[in-house]
Amino acid sequence: MVRVHDRPPIPFFESRFFLCYIEKMKSVVYEMFHKTVNKPFDYEFATSEDGLYMIEVSARARGEKQISSSSTDDDDLMVEIDTRKFPLLTNPQRYSDSPVSFSGGELHGTKKTVVFLLGFGSGKHKLTFIPDNEPTLEVLKITYVGYRLQDISLGLTDEAEDSDRRPWLTVAMVDLSVKEIRLTIKAERRFRDSDDVKIIIDDLVVRNSRNVFRNLWYWIGGLMNGDVEELKFETSLNEGLHYIELFADRKPSLKTFYIDFGMQVKRKSSVYDPVWTGDFTDDDNQLLLARAIYGEARNTSLSDKVRLAIGWSIRNRVDNPKWWGDSYLSVITKPWQYSAFNNSDSNRKYVENPFVSDNKIDKLAWFNCYEIAGNVIKGEVKDPTNGSNHYYDESITAPDWANDNNFKLKIGPIFFHKL
Repeated sequence: MVRVHDRPPIPFFESRFFLCYIEKMKSVVYEMFHKTVNKPFDYEFATSEDGLYMIEVSARARGEKQISSSSTDDDDLMVEIDTRKFPLLTNPQRYSDSPVSFSGGELHGTKKTVVFLLGFGSGKHKLTFIPDNEPTLEVLKITYVGYRLQDISLGLTDEAEDSDRRPWLTVAMVDLSVKEIRLTIKAERRFRDSDDVKIIIDDLVVRNSRNVFRNLWYWIGGLMNGDVEELKFETSLNEGLHYIELFADRKPSLKTFYIDFGMQVKRKSSVYDPVWTGDFTDDDNQLLLARAIYGEARNTSLSDKVRLAIGWSIRNRVDNPKWWGDSYLSVITKPWQYSAFNNSDSNRKYVENPFVSDNKIDKLAWFNCYEIAGNVIKGEVKDPTNGSNHYYDESITAPDWANDNNFKLKIGPIFFHKL
């Protein structure tokens, strides 16, 4: 539920949003493209420090009739970050028409801006732009926002291009919580059709109670008459993917955009950016299990069946708590249980950063291990080990605990036992 707090119109210079952390922001990329995109392309960049980053993309897309009288397809543009797609919240399989895409059927040649807020570790990253027809990429900005922030002002100011009821700005908060947002908007009364702004938070249109005939548009120029209004929206959104969308009618102006995350934002590892934070408690179960499978069975000569079996042998310990622990965290990080987690082991660096080799094959293996980890945790694939909770490779001498009585089976070069 979104709670809205109205505030009286105030002069722009009195806005208290300039508490902000703008002075801490550091520009990483600022590219003025103004170029037609007619085939997918990657834009690679590097980050020098952990923290919260803001990626700002502005683009245009034409409707089919703006392309030609015989065209039957609009321009469209989609953006991926480190291969991660950003789908509709209501349908994770659809992302071509999500709030962060650029659709010519809605834009009709006008500019839209999409802002991604997400955590990055230091290292190489990649944006992928995927067009349909020939949209125009206008501007790309990448900014380091800061580390362990609780609230920020995004420094976004923009006047919408004169148009009729179309998407204007989307802010995507990736793996973040949102306690509240505050926006300052200026809207003018104009002849016949005034400025208006609609706000949508996670697919929910925030309605106004001041005009029953235009209650889907929260800022109404006919009522504001050129004033600036500052409004606070209490969102209380849990950590995850969230979209805040602004739609514009005519030429309203955004003056400030402030976000309170409700807690200090700390970079968390993800399948797309798996560099270890230094604390395994930051990992969710799937990511931690993927690290274990990858560290223990990254070798491409090992089959998926071996990786699945290793994953299940770990789950079997979790499901049957003993001295080894009762959770994925306690089981996997138990000292001297999984060699890849030993500080002295040559595989430790792959546990901490699965992309350390910058090798395409290793990256594919990592994504494969992450998928297998999810299948194991969800029980989507049966346990192939007959309940095993120990294993060792044939290349080493059999451990003292391994005997014929507790032996279950051998998969590839790996012996599995249940103690």
